[in-house]
Amino acid sequence: MPRKSAAQLAAEEASASLPGGKLDRPDPPLDMLEVAAAIWRDTVASMKPRHFSRETWPLLTRYCNAMALCNQLEVELTRIAIQQCEHGEILKKLNSTAALALTYARALRLTPKSNVETRGNARDPHRLMGPRLWEPDYQRSATLRRLMGKDADEDEVAN
Repeated sequence: MPRKSAAQLAAEEASASLPGGKLDRPDPPLDMLEVAAAIWRDTVASMKPRHFSRETWPLLTRYCNAMALCNQLEVELTRIAIQQCEHGEILKKLNSTAALALTYARALRLTPKSNVETRGNARDPHRLMGPRLWEPDYQRSATLRRLMGKDADEDEVAN
């Protein structure tokens, strides 16, 4: 592949920042876990274009990692009986991680309450996280199953 000139690199960077460019809805970092990357894509897709500027990406990364950990802890919590001593430890970890994720979400202005000045404008009304209720492939826990990397066929066999 031939090397790109400085002018070509500058032109590509400028076009990325234009409406419809790559910066409208940024892709997750390459080294991010797939579960966290799925949360990144859902979060970015649920907000209006250009909501996430380049300086918010590290915070968005932390938010996605915290949410992925919350999902993992919730799955572990459902597998453990309430009477077991591990249940309390996992519940404490889940509560602290969820509080941390909520702090990140508020800082990123993802929650309706933290989005006071742009309450009606921040969320993209044409985008939702996950499949819509009326879509044929909608399943109640499809988003969680997708985040945890499980196939729908495994759940159907189990039921």
